[in-house]
Amino acid sequence: MNYFFLMLIPCASVVLVAYWLINKPIKIEKMKFQNELDKANAKIVTPVKLSAYERLVLFLERTSPNEILNREMQPEMSAFELQMRLLRVVREEFEHNVSQQIYVSKAAWQAVIETKNSVVQLINICATQVNPNDKAMNLAQIIIQTYNSTNETAAKNAVELLKSEIGRLLN
Repeated sequence: MNYFFLMLIPCASVVLVAYWLINKPIKIEKMKFQNELDKANAKIVTPVKLSAYERLVLFLERTSPNEILNREMQPEMSAFELQMRLLRVVREEFEHNVSQQIYVSKAAWQAVIETKNSVVQLINICATQVNPNDKAMNLAQIIIQTYNSTNETAAKNAVELLKSEIGRLLN
């Protein structure tokens, strides 16, 4: 019995060394393969992610009060008509870009949602300050004044967050 244990120790040592010698190159090859696969995926995924970030920045710019009013306001509109059009445009722009959330971080997507909600809230709050039958220009002026009265907006914060994520993605 004692002889058996004396033989078992060198045999186990040989088996462990052989396993280590065989397994190490396999692990190295597996890591090389995974790195090559990651590089190939990055070549495909990175442009798609960049496109998503670009589209979200474009969404934030297109729904900023200054931009949206320049595009959507018409002189013959009432304040109520302008309010409804602005809300519709923000909703449509958001729905058009909702699929981009799968390519950006949770924090970035949340910042985009907060920006959309703040623009909607701004439009609705400003609309309460005018008569619905007033001219659209009255509502537009209040929206612009209110929006420009704050230096830091949700849109600016969201754009900065998106830019920082793009920087990390490219490095």
